[in-house]
Amino acid sequence: MKHLILALSLDVAAPVQAHSAPAQGGTMVINLLGPITSDSMAELVRSAQDAVLTGLDEIQIRISSVGGKVYAARFAVNALAALPIKVTTVAMSDVSSSAVALYCAGQERYVAPGATIYLHQLTRFAERSAKTAAAQEREDRIVNAWYDGMLKGCLTDTADMSELSPYQDRDLILDDADIKRLGMANGDFRALRGKPYFGRAVNIVPRVSSSGSNGRL
Repeated sequence: MKHLILALSLDVAAPVQAHSAPAQGGTMVINLLGPITSDSMAELVRSAQDAVLTGLDEIQIRISSVGGKVYAARFAVNALAALPIKVTTVAMSDVSSSAVALYCAGQERYVAPGATIYLHQLTRFAERSAKTAAAQEREDRIVNAWYDGMLKGCLTDTADMSELSPYQDRDLILDDADIKRLGMANGDFRALRGKPYFGRAVNIVPRVSSSGSNGRL
């Protein structure tokens, strides 16, 4: 009986060994249909982390989004970059504003027939108080520099940024031919049919904000 009690005590005291997830391989599909929000980006990152724990090779983010919160997009882009997994993005229809930064975060980027990228000046603060204006203006410069950096990273030739830079003054729409020509898409959409997919797709459909006349943020 003493031996049994001693054995149980040793078992309880022993540290729990971490078991690595079995390497399943394959690609997880994440469908993002809606705006960039804190909730939608948290769900996106959680799904990506689950893919890592499952032992998958890749996540494929299929995007149809009017854009949304720039800070939420920055969180997702940085969180995805910190994960040891390949990130592929696909422009499935309208990819606008801050959603373009998420699209550009893909190591491989694809564009579906008829999909578009919509660029416009980033808008973040509706009004400014005198004591916070300087800090907010500096934050605007930081955010715009980050966004421009994401766009440049999407181009085959950074000199082509001159073609995109007018978005600061007027709305700019790129069709699928433009997206391919500029190198923003660096893969053939038809190649996606050959991917080894794993499990069911994760669908992220955040609630659409009623603000704005055209749905873009």
